[in-house]
Amino acid sequence: MAYVDVLKQDGTRGIGSAFHVGEGIFVTARHVVDRNEIVEVRISEPVAIKSKEFFNQFSDVEVSGDRIEEYDKTMREIMGQDTLFKHWLNPLEIEKGPVFYHDDRLDVAAFKVKEIHPEAGIAMLGIHWDDWVYRGLWHLSDAIVMGYPPIAMVNNPTLIAAKAEIHTFVVPRHSPYVHFILSAVPRGGFSGGVAIHEGGDVLGVITSSFIEGEQPEQLGFFAVLSIEGIVKCLEENALYPKIQKEHHDKKLGLNKKS
Repeated sequence: MAYVDVLKQDGTRGIGSAFHVGEGIFVTARHVVDRNEIVEVRISEPVAIKSKEFFNQFSDVEVSGDRIEEYDKTMREIMGQDTLFKHWLNPLEIEKGPVFYHDDRLDVAAFKVKEIHPEAGIAMLGIHWDDWVYRGLWHLSDAIVMGYPPIAMVNNPTLIAAKAEIHTFVVPRHSPYVHFILSAVPRGGFSGGVAIHEGGDVLGVITSSFIEGEQPEQLGFFAVLSIEGIVKCLEENALYPKIQKEHHDKKLGLNKKS
């Protein structure tokens, strides 16, 4: 997960969310970045790095390779596992994008960053294309939603995770694509974040709250755009990561050797 700090056309600042789908490619909601200036994109949570990387690149202490191996061996005997250190990444630099799908009714966008640490997490997209959603039993199954809604009296963007139930799925009037309706409370900053189904794969990308008129967003419904729209956007802009295609082919049984 990464937060997306933006400068809006009216001069105010805003924040949204994005999630990594591999190869430095991030998915977010279109309305988070469309016609806004991206000030900063940053992964807020640390990645786990091994002793060799930590001592060689980030520690002020010079340690030889033999000493690192000796340290790792000792810690493995004590802990029963390899030693890992927390490392917070620098802000990400966008190489391509943000890009959109040709149909602006699809509230999804993507961008690619120049470099990303190999230990940065990857969210694996589900295979529930829109016409397949109708074949599944989704009601009251569980999901986890993650994003960066601002917390009053807190200075820094903080990743928030919340459990939610899937109430239903709909095709809303403003978009011809399947959206799931979840039990979580809509809040600004969740937009562009990820919803992960209890099965382990991504359910979809969090979009704007479904509300009537000028009601506060918290009174609306928490909406998540399903997978098909995400894949369409990635494919159209040549940003569909190989790891996602392989994951989908495996799930669909398309990469079995004859």
